[in-house]
Amino acid sequence: MEPLLRLQDLEITFGRGARAARAASGVSFSVYPGEILCVVGESGSGKSITALSVLGLLSRQGRVTGGHIWWQGKDLLTLPQKQLDQLRGTEISMIFQDIMYSLNPVLTIGLQMTEGMRRHLKMSAEEAKQRAVELLTHTGIRDAAQVMKKYPHMLSGGMRQRVMIAMALACRPKLLIADEPTTALDVTIQLQIMQLLRQLRDETGMAVLLITHDLGVAAEMADRGVVMYAGQCVEQAPIHQLLSHPAHAYTQALLQAVPGLHDSRDKRLYSIPGHVPETYGDLTGCRYAARCPHGQDCPRRMQDELREIAPGHLSRCLNEGGMPDA
Repeated sequence: MEPLLRLQDLEITFGRGARAARAASGVSFSVYPGEILCVVGESGSGKSITALSVLGLLSRQGRVTGGHIWWQGKDLLTLPQKQLDQLRGTEISMIFQDIMYSLNPVLTIGLQMTEGMRRHLKMSAEEAKQRAVELLTHTGIRDAAQVMKKYPHMLSGGMRQRVMIAMALACRPKLLIADEPTTALDVTIQLQIMQLLRQLRDETGMAVLLITHDLGVAAEMADRGVVMYAGQCVEQAPIHQLLSHPAHAYTQALLQAVPGLHDSRDKRLYSIPGHVPETYGDLTGCRYAARCPHGQDCPRRMQDELREIAPGHLSRCLNEGGMPDA
C-alpha cells in the first residue's frame, strides 16, 4: 500500500545567516490511508513544527531547508502557492493546538463553518449551512442550528474543540492532522474527543496524524507510533511493539515516567534528568546522550541513524541496554 503522506529527511530551519538554527533534521515517516499515526515526545522535540511544515504554515522565520514532503506522489515543497492553498482543508485538514485562538472571536460559528465549504466545494449558502449543521451534530453538539449563531466565547472548551473538528472535516479530507487536540480540556472531554476522532476515522476512512505528549493516548488511539526528540525521529514501530519492546533509551525513559494503574502508592516515578536542549542543530551523534543513563558507555560520537531492528521497527539507539532504573 502506498502512503498518503511521506516525509523524507525533512530539515526545518528558523532564522537566517549567523542566527539560523535547525529545529528539525532527518525527519522521515509515512502515514497510510485509514491509519492513526501518533507522534509523541516532550515539548520542544519538533512535533508541531513538523506538522505545520506539511501545510506550509511555518512562521516567517521558519522554512524547510532540506528533504521532501510527498503527498500522493507530489512533492508539496515544489507546489505553487495556489495549488497548496487548494490542498489545505480539502485533502489535508488540521486541528490546531490552541483552541482559544483557533476560532475568529468576531465571527459566528456558522460563518466560520461555511466559509471553507463555499470556497472549496462551491456550495451555496444554504447547502453549506445544512452540511455545517450535520457536521456539528455528528461531532456531538446538541442544537447545532443554535450553536451556528453563537460566537466562540459563548462556547465551552469542549464545544469549541468539537467545532474545530467539524470544520476540519467539512471538505472530507483524506488526512486529518490533530495537534494536541485535547490541550486544556478536562479528562472526561479528552476521552470523548479521542473516541470521536477514532469513530470518524472508522466511518470515513481518513488517516489521522495525531500529535501528543501523552503515551496513554498513543496506546489507546494509534496503529503506529513515532517518537521524536530534539528535532529527530528516534524510534518508530507498530504501537504495540513500540510500547512493549521499546528500543531507544528515550522511549524507555518516557514509559518509565508513566504511572501504572497497579503501581504501589510509594513507588516513585522515573524522572528524566535534564531537559531537551534549546539548540541542537549542531549536535552530532546521539542527541539524547547527555540525559541517557547509558551515555557514558555508548559510542555517542558515532552518527546515529534510523536502523531497522525488526520488521517495521526503526531505532536510532546504539546501546542494547535495558530500561533505566526508576
